Amino acid sequence: MDTTSIRLPIRNLPEQFDSRRIAIVLDEIEMALMDDGGVYAKTFADSFTITVEVPTHQLGDTASCLKGLGLI
Repeated sequence: MDTTSIRLPIRNLPEQFDSRRIAIVLDEIEMALMDDGGVYAKTFADSFTITVEVPTHQLGDTASCLKGLGLI
């Protein structure tokens, strides 16, 4: 299965996400993608970015959900 990685800068997180609690942010993103878009995603972060890995065929659903969350 082909996957696509989406990288989001941590410094640009909307106010509803607490950048000091990245583990919680990652869980919230994964749950929103599953609940709202039916997308199974893997998320992880380094010091500067959040990476969201999704199946490429679900990229449209992913983008729509991330836009709804204010992440893109």
